[in-house]
Amino acid sequence: MSDTASRPQRRKKEAADAKAPTGKQRLLEAAERLFASRGFMDVSAAEIVREAGVAHGLLFHHFGAMEELYAEVSRVAAQRMNEVQLASFRGKTAREQLTSFLRAHLRAVRQREGDALFRARSHNVATHAKVADIWEASRQEAIDRVCIALGLRTPTRAVRACLRAWIGFHDQLVLAWLSEGSVSERQVMDWTMKQLEHLAADVLSVDLDREVGDLPASAGRGS
Repeated sequence: MSDTASRPQRRKKEAADAKAPTGKQRLLEAAERLFASRGFMDVSAAEIVREAGVAHGLLFHHFGAMEELYAEVSRVAAQRMNEVQLASFRGKTAREQLTSFLRAHLRAVRQREGDALFRARSHNVATHAKVADIWEASRQEAIDRVCIALGLRTPTRAVRACLRAWIGFHDQLVLAWLSEGSVSERQVMDWTMKQLEHLAADVLSVDLDREVGDLPASAGRGS
């Protein structure tokens, strides 16, 4: 075969090689699937490399330790969840937007049920401090956007603490729904919104049924 005739085949092979995931990408994707379904402690390095189809040493070459791989997976997962949740604030009123946000959050947590349950039950702060910081930053982004939906352009620290507690209340209901089945998905939604109605009326002094205009997807932090 002439050199000219083989060029198209070489170009196709080079394009395929360029699109193929690297070993590091395959490890991240495999770890994401396994951690999301079963949580960090129930997944071994051997399972991850087998799922990724790479050599065992490659995991430690790229990440050094399982904890670092878990932190990187968590960072990517939190970023993806942020994008989904921030795009979920849809509706004409604050109530509609926040209901839409909560539903998106429920779907996102359900997709990562094993990891959500592991993080809720984990008390090893030293090992997973970096992961806790990643998800706390995600929670703060959600609070920023909730403030916008509520019309709180310059929320005080007390207001932000109140909304963080509200999200924590929601998270605990979600965990009861996922781990015990002691509450239903509908109850999670209803009780979370009931709690917000109380806070809106008695603490935040905002109207959940006011119309919300087109606002940016992030808010500045209050003093």
